[in-house]
Amino acid sequence: MIVFRCFHSYARKKDGTYYKPSPMKSIRAATDRFLSSSPHNKPFSIMADPAFVKNVRKTGKIGGVVRKKPISKEQLKKLFDICELGPADILNPAQLQRTAFFFPGLLFERYR
Repeated sequence: MIVFRCFHSYARKKDGTYYKPSPMKSIRAATDRFLSSSPHNKPFSIMADPAFVKNVRKTGKIGGVVRKKPISKEQLKKLFDICELGPADILNPAQLQRTAFFFPGLLFERYR
């Protein structure tokens, strides 16, 4: 456990900043799966240990969550005006793909 706490302390992006909580949680989950599978079969879980997570957050070794402003109607209109997004009957495959990926995100409030 102590080694993994040290990893969290020293894990940084290429630019030297700390990772955000989501990627660190993914790394922790992958490591937990690795340790609990055979041949290791460790009896503890780094995902279920609240003391581990509390310690890492308390020391500030995980970057804070950054909340973005919702996309405005003007920004959405601009995306259509500069042809980044288009109508459903557009013949440009790249523009259609961008539009197809954008609207489910908007529907599930990824951009709001």
